[in-house]
Amino acid sequence: MIINSNSSWILDGGIVLSEKDIMRFLQVLGLSKREIQVYMFLAKSGVQSTSFVAKRLKMERVQAYRTFKKLQEKGFIEATLERPTRFTIVGFSVLVDNYITAKKTEVTNLSEQKQSLLTAWQAISAPESEYPVAKFSIITGKKKIHSKMLNMIEEAKSEVIVLTTALGLIQEDIAGIFDGAVEPSQSRGVQVQILTDVSLENYKVVERLERSILEDKLGIKLRHVTMNSKFFPRFLIKDEEEAILYAPFGNEASVLNLEDEGLWINDKMFISVLKAFFVQMWQSAVDATKRIEELKSGVPLGETIVIKDPAEAEHKVVRVLEDAQKEIVVITSSQSINRLAEDDPLIKYFKSDLKIRLTASIDLDNLEPAQKLATHYEVKHVPISYLTMMLIDKKHLFMFKNPPLSDVGVESAFYLADTFYSSDREQVERVSEMLDDIWKRGIDITEITRQAGTKLPTIEIEKTKTTAYAVEQMLKNNTTSILITEHQKHLGVINDRDILREIIEEHKNPQTTPAGELKFTPIILLEADQSMIYAMQLMAKQGIQRAAIVKDNQLIGMLTQQQPPQSQQPPQPPSSSPKKQPNK
Repeated sequence: MIINSNSSWILDGGIVLSEKDIMRFLQVLGLSKREIQVYMFLAKSGVQSTSFVAKRLKMERVQAYRTFKKLQEKGFIEATLERPTRFTIVGFSVLVDNYITAKKTEVTNLSEQKQSLLTAWQAISAPESEYPVAKFSIITGKKKIHSKMLNMIEEAKSEVIVLTTALGLIQEDIAGIFDGAVEPSQSRGVQVQILTDVSLENYKVVERLERSILEDKLGIKLRHVTMNSKFFPRFLIKDEEEAILYAPFGNEASVLNLEDEGLWINDKMFISVLKAFFVQMWQSAVDATKRIEELKSGVPLGETIVIKDPAEAEHKVVRVLEDAQKEIVVITSSQSINRLAEDDPLIKYFKSDLKIRLTASIDLDNLEPAQKLATHYEVKHVPISYLTMMLIDKKHLFMFKNPPLSDVGVESAFYLADTFYSSDREQVERVSEMLDDIWKRGIDITEITRQAGTKLPTIEIEKTKTTAYAVEQMLKNNTTSILITEHQKHLGVINDRDILREIIEEHKNPQTTPAGELKFTPIILLEADQSMIYAMQLMAKQGIQRAAIVKDNQLIGMLTQQQPPQSQQPPQPPSSSPKKQPNK
């Protein structure tokens, strides 16, 4: 045994103990505070007389002589043969060995008496209840807790789950908890799940465990989850039958701290709640090997989760948007554009150095809201409606579900229930490339608005006029298209290319073929409150495959519906102007 200048005691095995640990152990051996004081003084100062010790410790000589006598009787100090008599301590390692021997003898005697004790107990105790009774017990001390955990693992039949902290993993590894899971996993196929906080302090332990699991092909899985406190409660559940929940108490938690307290319980309801908590954390955890790679490389490890609670999802979205530095990319459905324009959650984060790009399918119903958004953001049209996604700085990806029918009236721009979030680098990069590609193929909203404002042709002819007359009027007025009318009512529109194709391919004589027999595009006039959807319904009802949609005397779009050809005859125009219908 060596005593260093910092009052630390180094035993032969190399274990470092503080002076407080030594005094606590001496108290366990049965010494009083005064006896411990004398023993520690002799240990530090060497061989001394009773009077010298009494004087230095400011003790009465009678009191000192009694203390020395008791220490000598208990075998903690020895007297020299010189005069006056002086005393020296019995080596601390000898005291430890004697204590261990005494405890081993106690265990041996108890083992020999075990059967007799059990027989005597059965004779005086009542029979056990036929119905299972929920029980619990308090276990104090790290060694006792670890012993109980090992016992539970050894008795496991199908499953063991463990949640522990970064420090707890080290402590349990030293205690052999994870080594104890090897035999049940190999011989009985017990599945073991270990969830912990993999850190710089313990990742080498995790590496060794992962290596053993791989080499021995064990049914043991390790995952990482960040825990904000080293005092995070830990637990072990065996076969959903019993659990032990434990945590350190006091001001510090260290590998040598023995002051852990645990609660063992076999209540099914309590265990089911504990397991549900574990399953939720397990789903949001990441593979331990990925976490180790992050610690070694210094590159942050992303997370991928589904946030079920809308309030929690909103908090996450707001926090990420507040930190946005370069760009926000949103792709959404045509319906969501209207909600986005009414309740714009992005406007508060808009700044000159932050680029915000919006992509959606833009039609008559959302053109005005899209134009409103275009005053602040870059807006493009794509022909297909996509799942709503938002990508921030190419680091954070959100995906939002479409609201169910029960929530169709939701006013928020994003439906936040079951929000998908990922900051995983590989996953975010793939989505970023896809969104960039969609953006490149999109049509800028300024082009759409120019097309929407195109006027109808000003030149018109009666449908009974010949095709040659129609071409003559187009050349005379330097235009490429012409309106077909009947009694000054607009029936349709046809351009020079359509006329040329009809004459050449159908071998029609322009001098005798009436313009009304050409395959012109019918016109559908929409009232102020009628939508593009109504126009499509009308086309389907009347069998029109292609139509020019006109509103407020402006051509707002050309609609084409793919239908199997039924006849080679030119499509007939609507029998009359569509009556005003409610918006659908």
